[in-house]
Amino acid sequence: MKKPTVKVVKVTTTGFELSDGRYYPHPVPLTEEELPTVEEFQEYYDHWFNLLSIEHEREVANDC
Repeated sequence: MKKPTVKVVKVTTTGFELSDGRYYPHPVPLTEEELPTVEEFQEYYDHWFNLLSIEHEREVANDC
């Protein structure tokens, strides 16, 4: 399983920031009650990073 080289450093109701300075807005704003901790969001980020990386690798392999 791949690990992203960046870490989540900040999570707000409107988006999240990575350790390399990139900022991504959430598709839907979160309420304060829904707002995960940085650690919780890092787990989500790692999970989706791995799923999307695996899917990308499959697509590349199928293109050969």
